[in-house]
Amino acid sequence: MLTNRECYILLNLIPDIGSLRLKRLLEHFGSLERLWRAAVPELQRVRGIGPLLAHQIATGRRNTRGLADELALAGRSGVQIVTLDDAGYPKPLRDIPDPPLALYLRGTLPAESEPVVAMVGSRHASPYGVEVAERLSYDLALRGVVIVSGLARGIDGAAHRGALKAKGRTLALLGNGLASIYPPEHDALAKQIAASGALISEYPMRMAPRAQHFPRRNRLISGLAAGVVVVEAARRSGALITCDCALEQGREVFAVPGKITTLTAQGTNQLLREGATLVTCAEDIVEELGLADRAVASPPTLSAEEQRLLAQLRAGEPLDVDTVASATGLPAAACAAALLSLELKHAVTQLPGKRFVKREDSSHHQGRGSQVSDTFQSGKGV
Repeated sequence: MLTNRECYILLNLIPDIGSLRLKRLLEHFGSLERLWRAAVPELQRVRGIGPLLAHQIATGRRNTRGLADELALAGRSGVQIVTLDDAGYPKPLRDIPDPPLALYLRGTLPAESEPVVAMVGSRHASPYGVEVAERLSYDLALRGVVIVSGLARGIDGAAHRGALKAKGRTLALLGNGLASIYPPEHDALAKQIAASGALISEYPMRMAPRAQHFPRRNRLISGLAAGVVVVEAARRSGALITCDCALEQGREVFAVPGKITTLTAQGTNQLLREGATLVTCAEDIVEELGLADRAVASPPTLSAEEQRLLAQLRAGEPLDVDTVASATGLPAAACAAALLSLELKHAVTQLPGKRFVKREDSSHHQGRGSQVSDTFQSGKGV
């Protein structure tokens, strides 16, 4: 007889089981052991288990070779599998209505004492949205807040990058197995996330990304977090599905306001009309979640060369590398390297055409005056 843990992993390899159907199966049979021995006709008597799924269960539970292959691939890939039977299963997910049977992890989950905030939004984000997501994540990560998102293009990627720039922790929930990364251009970003936090999936290692996976994984993004921040979202957006999950799970919902003429602001502005907490800076989030007394980490220090470069830049006045090099007397190559370092330290923003602009909050003071909308309210910046 397999262990309970092995049973959960095997069941998770069968499409369309899920924790809700498993709950009905266990209520009917009383134990995993009896479920494992049940014949197909008896399996079919359980509500929601039709003939096809009953045969899949009967066949899948004998797939010990598939189980061995899955465990071996996970081991070679540095992936840990945590099941509902394991003490290490994250408590926030154990308490949601539909917890995964198994979680695949590459990296380290946050401790229960670490606050987690989700940040989501449009894949087709505007420069404004990307800037806001990065800045909010950066400022939250400086307070020790773990940022969770979905590794998608646009807002998700910006949220992960902001946390990493602050040398903070971030979690990425994938809609595919951890044997591959989707989207593929985020492969390097995924490696950084795994080193500072974790890549997480409920899907078997080789599972390909499918359209129906992404709305489903959104319940895990919200489930891990105390609150969900939506930066940009159209009226029909996966980010709004995450908000629906958050409300069902008793999580807080936050929204960043946007221009009324922008498609990707229609969803966030609607959330605000429906009562979401308005966000203009990280302080709005930490105060609402009761995290205001958490100490702010010291931001990265600047070298004398970086300070010299920063002194030549102005907020809202982008300059190219050659112009900055000429003003400072530094070689263009050294100037470019220093500007990249300043960007990673969240002191400057790179614009199209390899032009750089000083951030208005580049002094890294995190007070309420450093609002995410400052750069844009004056018509400057991106």
